[in-house]
Amino acid sequence: MSLQLKTSKKFLVWSIVYSVYDGISSVITVYLGAKFLTSVTAIVFQKVSARDAYVWLTLLLGLQLFGLIMNNINAIVERRLQQRMELTLNKLLITKTYELSQEQFDDEEFNTKLGRARDSLGSLWRIASQLSWMLSSVVRFVSAIGAIIFVAPGVGLLIIITVIPVTWLRVKQNKAYEKVNKKVEPIDRVSYRTRWIMIDPTTMPEIRLMNAFKHLLKIWSSNLVKSQDIVHESDKEMIPVDLGAEVLEPMVSFGATLYFLHLLVAGTIGLDRFIFLRGLLDQASAAATSTVNSFQQLHEISIDMNNFNEIYHTKPAITNGHQKVSRPLTIEFKNVNFSYPRSDRLVLDDASFTIVPGSKLALVGENGAGKSTLIKLLLRQYLPTSGIITVNGVDIKEVEQTSYYEAISNLSQDFLMVEHLTIKDNLEMGLDRKVTDKELDEVAEMVGATSFIKKLSHGYNQRLDPSFDDGTGLSGGQTQRLGVARSLLRHGDIMILDEPTSAIDAKAEYSIFNNIYKNHGLKTTLIVSHRFSTVRKADKIIVMENGKIIEYGSHEELLEYNGLYKEMFELQAEGYK
Repeated sequence: MSLQLKTSKKFLVWSIVYSVYDGISSVITVYLGAKFLTSVTAIVFQKVSARDAYVWLTLLLGLQLFGLIMNNINAIVERRLQQRMELTLNKLLITKTYELSQEQFDDEEFNTKLGRARDSLGSLWRIASQLSWMLSSVVRFVSAIGAIIFVAPGVGLLIIITVIPVTWLRVKQNKAYEKVNKKVEPIDRVSYRTRWIMIDPTTMPEIRLMNAFKHLLKIWSSNLVKSQDIVHESDKEMIPVDLGAEVLEPMVSFGATLYFLHLLVAGTIGLDRFIFLRGLLDQASAAATSTVNSFQQLHEISIDMNNFNEIYHTKPAITNGHQKVSRPLTIEFKNVNFSYPRSDRLVLDDASFTIVPGSKLALVGENGAGKSTLIKLLLRQYLPTSGIITVNGVDIKEVEQTSYYEAISNLSQDFLMVEHLTIKDNLEMGLDRKVTDKELDEVAEMVGATSFIKKLSHGYNQRLDPSFDDGTGLSGGQTQRLGVARSLLRHGDIMILDEPTSAIDAKAEYSIFNNIYKNHGLKTTLIVSHRFSTVRKADKIIVMENGKIIEYGSHEELLEYNGLYKEMFELQAEGYK
């Protein structure tokens, strides 16, 4: 209700007005219908004037036409409210998800909760319409029951009492279904993601080349069947509950009709009163069913709301600090150890080093040595298990995230390029300033992207998805050049490049890094690379093995040390002979 009120007070007022109207109009319709049928009966059997019948019929028509107008207005209002609430809810969940920490997304239980929260968005927008419908049903039920109780208190009381066990059974259904939904969510996640991979145009070529379609199809279908089977078994178990909830209403209605018929035969009530009561009975039964169903829907929505709130009220594992950073940045690792959540294995073991302003630092080591993990810690995606990382002498956990990230230009191995956006959109992403055409040309020239961009029919306004008329597909090397260009545009105090040119040939990479070192001025550069032609230009090189820093120094110093670095360098040099 509070969410609806925030979305629009006018919508809330309308919902109340329409609900009251809808509840009362049904009883009025029954009353007018009874009067019309009674007047028709009088015309047939008593030969009286048809004037009253015409009046009642006209009133019925007027009420029906007014109802059509109200229903059409309500449909437009509800659709608009749905749009507003969908926008609000999605924005809330997306924003909240963005605030959470990376380690939380490594947890299956958390991902199940997140999946349930996403699923809840499909029903939460209905809370307004369900509240409106329930209010309407309650008004209709109370109006009908009030009239019935006036004539037959026992019948009215019996109908009211019937609502209680039916409501309890419906709530029991909801709880059972929610238990099943939580059980199948991880299974559905595998199924849905596999399905998306199979229909994604960007993954189709590789799937075809690997002949992997049948394998993926089997994974998708087997998980989907498994999920469906669990739901089906639950449906079978709920059959007695369904029958119990549905059988009471017709039994009560049958008994009440017999009682009203008895009153008519005994002469206690007239035909018009019998028709009116019989109509009210139908209204009361329908309203009771509608009220119970609305309550069930609201209870189901309340479960979804709890799922939503469970994520919305989750605190990030790494809270944002309050200490804004100033440039230049000096970052120091002091005896840093790190294990990923739910693991005792040290991925970083007693790592200590300092990144000083204006330095050119390189990280080397075999795959799995801990290089990428070290970068993640430096980027504050995780905090050390023990030890400390300081930024200008301040513990990194106390650093204000936005100001810290504004000072960093990062390009990871799996960097983001949004293919349905243009080259310019991708290059400007995350910048709070307007980028000039001159700046775009300068960074494109530095990374060797000018030649292929100029050949595109829309230049910087070309989309990266060939499924659009103004789109095109780029090679891996071309995409990496754009990624480096975007990092340069950020003007970060520290540029972190994690295997940024793996798809670019060695000659082009050499040229790109010469330009980076030349144009990045006195700013700091941290490079992770397996190519020693790039690494050797760094002022200092960190050599890692099994999570430990085993060597540290310049290219020349490490060659003289005669350790792992020299071995790796000579192996790579041998490959070029």
